[in-house]
Amino acid sequence: MTPKAARIRSRRWRAAPLALLVGALAASTAAGAAARGFWRRLPEHSVRAVTPAQLQAAIDRANASMSADAREALALRRASLALLHALTGRAEPARLQAEVNAAAVGVRESRLIRLQQGAVRLWLAERAGEPVENWWPALQPYLAGMQQADCAHHQAALVEHWTAVYRHAGLGPGTAAGLAEEVVGQAHGPFVQYLAGRLQLLIGHLERTGDAVAAATCRAVLHHLLKQWVLEPGPAGLRLLAADLLAAAIDAADPAHTTDTARAVADDLRAWRSAYQCVARRRPAASLDPRRRLCLAPDAHDRLLARTGLVTWLASAALAAALVALLLSPAWLRCGVTGWRRLTAGVLLAAALVIAGGLVWTCLWPEAVQADLRRDFSAPLYWPRHPFVAAAVTLVLMLPGALLQPRAGDGQSSRRAGAGKMACGVWLLLALAVWSAAGLAESARRSYERQTAAAYEDVVTALGGPETDRLLARLWRWEP
Repeated sequence: MTPKAARIRSRRWRAAPLALLVGALAASTAAGAAARGFWRRLPEHSVRAVTPAQLQAAIDRANASMSADAREALALRRASLALLHALTGRAEPARLQAEVNAAAVGVRESRLIRLQQGAVRLWLAERAGEPVENWWPALQPYLAGMQQADCAHHQAALVEHWTAVYRHAGLGPGTAAGLAEEVVGQAHGPFVQYLAGRLQLLIGHLERTGDAVAAATCRAVLHHLLKQWVLEPGPAGLRLLAADLLAAAIDAADPAHTTDTARAVADDLRAWRSAYQCVARRRPAASLDPRRRLCLAPDAHDRLLARTGLVTWLASAALAAALVALLLSPAWLRCGVTGWRRLTAGVLLAAALVIAGGLVWTCLWPEAVQADLRRDFSAPLYWPRHPFVAAAVTLVLMLPGALLQPRAGDGQSSRRAGAGKMACGVWLLLALAVWSAAGLAESARRSYERQTAAAYEDVVTALGGPETDRLLARLWRWEP
């Protein structure tokens, strides 16, 4: 090799450390942007990021296209809430009837509003001290012709509307659906519990006094309402409550008026509730959910947790390597790359072991990752576990490789320079690994959001499984 060629080659090798540093910085920038974007889109962080102004804009946008069923659901919910406030002493009784009548203006199809008005009339009569024998004349106008009436509550449409609100605010579909169920709540629960309990008392009185026709009317209306609410899509809690009340109503009926089919329906409803509750008790809370609700997509959730833990592991490891490389940069940037084969092998081995360690940690100790992700990383006294383990593992793995680096060409020891080059190489590879892991984690997040949203469309079937259709088949065919 000529002296000129040797000088050119020497300049190239001496420029290599600078190129390595620039490459590591560029890779870290891309990886940091990908990891930060993924982290901000996680359910808990995305919910925190929504401002009141954004939420109000999303509400206005969704209200502009609100469906007719959702509008009707709002009116029916308003009526049930008025009764709830009266039952709990938070509303003036004198204004209760007017409040429910005002809500009835927004109801176009569902006949449920008549039963709500009847429940209000009954509560006012009961509060005034009227005896049970006076209840039927007060209720008869509201129950007449209601044996087969459509008493839909349209809660599913209201949940869908609020899901659209949160989607417009930038949340994922699963997170939006969970928050929507929480906002809609169980406003109809107290109403149906009150009505069912009072109708049972009235039925008993009517049967004792020999008014079998009136008793049959009350029983048919109650059974029909509860059957429809068990089968109508909506919040799981409301469907399970209706199932419990219907089974109790069938059991309480006079055996002479109860068919074998009705008793079998009651048994099916109890078995369905038990199966659902058994699965729900075994299902853990979603660690990444902002409200820690029941996990409806456990496989997708575990996959997302593992990939989130891997991203934080690799990011912490890359940061540790970057700090070492930058601290030692004055020593290694002045040196050329000597023994590059040994350096490359050491870098590859150390980076591979760090990545393998992250995979092993997230697979064998998922509880530690979950505990870290459940905490608030901004808390001043909180120190997460696995990121520090990742940094320590990285530093330990880089040390042997740095010690094995050859001496510099000037004959002086260059341990610091070797450690710096080793750290920069590991930093570059781990930054690329963070970028890839963030992409995989984002894919897992989207899958988790989609599967959770699909489960919220029918929570009962999502938890109850195929037993739901089998145990409710007889109820579909039963005519109260």
